[in-house]
Amino acid sequence: MNLLIFLTCVTICAKDVLSARILGVFMTPSYSHQVVYQPIWKELSLRGHDVTVITPNPLHDPKLTNLTEIDVSSSYKIFREANEAELLFKKSMLGEVKRFSMLYEKLNHHQFSNPEVQALIRNKNQTFDLLLVEYLYPSMYALKDVFDCPMIGITSLGLTAYGNEIIGNPKNPAFDPDNTFTVSSNLSFMERLSSAAFDIFTRISSKYILLKKLDKLLPQYIGQEIRPLHEICMEFSLVIVNSNLALRNAKPTVPNLIDISGIHLQKPRPLPEDLRCFLNSSNEGVIYTSLGSNMKSALLPQYKLDAIMEVFSQLPYKVLWKFEKEDLPNKPANVEIRKWLPQQDVLSHPNVKLFISQAGLQSIDEALLGKVPMLLVPFFADQHFNAHHMVEKGAALSLDYHTATKEEFKNSILELMNNPKYQNHVDELSSIASDQMVPALEKAVWWIEYVLRHDGAKHLSYSGKHIPFYQFYMLDLLAVFITSVVLFIYISVFTIKRIFQLLSYMRKSIKTKKSKNIGYYKGTNTHIYSFF
Repeated sequence: MNLLIFLTCVTICAKDVLSARILGVFMTPSYSHQVVYQPIWKELSLRGHDVTVITPNPLHDPKLTNLTEIDVSSSYKIFREANEAELLFKKSMLGEVKRFSMLYEKLNHHQFSNPEVQALIRNKNQTFDLLLVEYLYPSMYALKDVFDCPMIGITSLGLTAYGNEIIGNPKNPAFDPDNTFTVSSNLSFMERLSSAAFDIFTRISSKYILLKKLDKLLPQYIGQEIRPLHEICMEFSLVIVNSNLALRNAKPTVPNLIDISGIHLQKPRPLPEDLRCFLNSSNEGVIYTSLGSNMKSALLPQYKLDAIMEVFSQLPYKVLWKFEKEDLPNKPANVEIRKWLPQQDVLSHPNVKLFISQAGLQSIDEALLGKVPMLLVPFFADQHFNAHHMVEKGAALSLDYHTATKEEFKNSILELMNNPKYQNHVDELSSIASDQMVPALEKAVWWIEYVLRHDGAKHLSYSGKHIPFYQFYMLDLLAVFITSVVLFIYISVFTIKRIFQLLSYMRKSIKTKKSKNIGYYKGTNTHIYSFF
């Protein structure tokens, strides 16, 4: 009997740890995106799964024997050129949507035409048990049909309006604007109106413009017939989102949307000796400046650099600046530049008192880990939303790159360095962000293996995602209700009006009849009186 129980337990455990063949497709040529995905595919490989990944940032780790990486890093050139254009002039939100749609098309052409990607797609003997795909590139969802397997989406950002729609996640744009909107909460009437209009526009443009274009693009690269992308989009088993309540507003979510946060964060490591000495000697406080991996400081036009350096030279603090060139002419004496810096470790140093950042989500994660207030200068995508959210939470100030003056820049720095309220709010948000039941990586991998264990986990999917929007928001029922009420009121008013008309007519008739009778009697009496 004991042997039977033991064998049963071994069988169950073996079923749980069986190796699966997993395809990961993480296409954004941006290191800040890839650092969210890298720990996941690495851990899956370490757990014995056979993992193949298409990525612009391969790990190239020889110890990961279960991992095959297809390198599409050549697409960085396309992404870099698009980001450089952002520095030249300011775009509207609709202009941003158009720009990213065009960028996606270019990246799709480039990455799909990669010889290794083509060899993978056209290999008829290739099979996978699961597709992990970046929840941003709808064209890559087509690989679900190519390999006929369940699909999980993972995103390093919050969800777009259409991203919420395809899993049936409720979203009210008046109180929960799109993550590419310019504000995050406490919207005025006009902002709510703009948010609702933007929400509708992005849903329509995603579903009826972008997806239609991609449907025409895919056949030349897929080499087989697949369903329209809007149908494939509805079949996500699970969506994993890099977010938590310190970084977003509280809102309802469907069961197959899983929040993780800080998956790329690590314990502080020892700094290089020269950097450690620089920070240790800066008792007055250090301002750390970095515009991230996409919007590099070295790309700024000279007049902007001159303005920034003039402000830095007037400050009583040292500045550590991630500047991606060897030399910076006219650099102030209090400024130290490095082409690369271990950002998490720098932000964890106690002498770093302010972080000047582009408001990327991963940078904000790292600032909260190090408990450092922020001066945010957003450029594109979700950065405006992130900046507004941090300002609303009291942990940061924000400046418009295109319009901010030197005085505003200097005053914002001094306000953040000297007013303790920002540090207090950062401490609160840091506590919220770090207080997690299980580590983010463990949570993400558990849910991925959950989907494998349950053959796609269809029971997590919300059935409401399939119904038209007018049914979801009960617009048809509301229309019937309003029509019924209006019809009832109309019939009631009409009936009452007719009753009053009838009563009035009857009253007039009776009055007229009485008048005639009185006249008749009066005439008779007169006649009688005169007769006598």
